[in-house]
Amino acid sequence: MPFPADITPVNATDQRFGDALAAADLPVIMEINQSRAGGEDLLRGRTAGDLVCRYEELGVPALSVVTGSWLGGTARLLDEVVEATSLPVLVKDFFTKERQIRQVAEAGAAAVLLTATILPHRLMAVLIDACLSHGVTPFVEITSGPELSALTRAESCVVAVNNKDIRTRESNEPDLGRSHDLLPRVRAAGAGLTVSAGGIDTPEGAAALLGAGFRGLLIGAGLLRAEDLDAWFGDLCALLPDAEAAAGDGHPRQAAEPSVRTAPSGRTERAAAGSTPSTGAAAA
Repeated sequence: MPFPADITPVNATDQRFGDALAAADLPVIMEINQSRAGGEDLLRGRTAGDLVCRYEELGVPALSVVTGSWLGGTARLLDEVVEATSLPVLVKDFFTKERQIRQVAEAGAAAVLLTATILPHRLMAVLIDACLSHGVTPFVEITSGPELSALTRAESCVVAVNNKDIRTRESNEPDLGRSHDLLPRVRAAGAGLTVSAGGIDTPEGAAALLGAGFRGLLIGAGLLRAEDLDAWFGDLCALLPDAEAAAGDGHPRQAAEPSVRTAPSGRTERAAAGSTPSTGAAAA
C-alpha cells in the first residue's frame, strides 16, 4: 500500500508520480530526449509516440520528457508524450516561475524538475509550494549535500541525485559514486522518495544503485542508445538482490520509503492538443 495506514490520500491524482515509483517492481523512469548537449541525435528517427509505446511494453512506471531548448527540447514534445500515454510524466526544464509550473500542469505534467544547483533557496521554497498547489510532484535535483538545505516540505518531494553537472550542460563524465555517497543524507533530510539520475548506462550500474536503496532511477541516453532494451532490462532483473522476490510489498527497496504525499490539487483540465505552454527558464 503506497500510503501509511493512518494517512488518507487527499486526491488520488496528486500522488500519481510518487505512487507509480513506490509500487513499481523496476522503478525506472525512462526519459525521452531529442539530443545531448553536444548535438548527438538520441531519437534516431523514432518519434515520441514510438518511444512511449516501447517503454510501456517494458512496464516502466513513469516517463520523463526534456523540454529545455538547451537539449533540443520543445513544449510540443510534452504534448506528444502526454497524448500518447496515461503514465505519469516528469517535465525537465529550467523552471523559475510559478506560471511555468501552472502551464505544464495544465498540459498534463505529473512532476516538475527543480534544479537546486541553480535556484536560490528562497525561490526553491516558492517553487515547491507552487508545484504542490498545482497538483504536481516537486522533483528536486541536487548534486551536493549543502543543496539539501534548500529543501522544504521534503516528505512531499522526490529528491534526485544528479550524477552529472548541469553547469557543464551535463557534458562531464558521470559520477555514480555521488549517488551512493549522498543517499544517506537525502534520506536523513526526509525526502519522500529518492532517485538517482544521469549517466546510468549499464544494468550493472543500475542494479548497484537500486541495491543501495534508491527507490527510482532516471535513465535517458543510456536507454535511448541501447540496441536491445529487452536484454538490458533482463540483465538488470537478473542482477537485483533476491530477484525472484522483486515484485510485491515485501521487496526491501519498497519497504524503505513511503510514497510522496502532496497537497490537494488545484489542477485544471489539460490544455488542448497542439498547445505550446512556455516552460523555459527564460519565459516571462
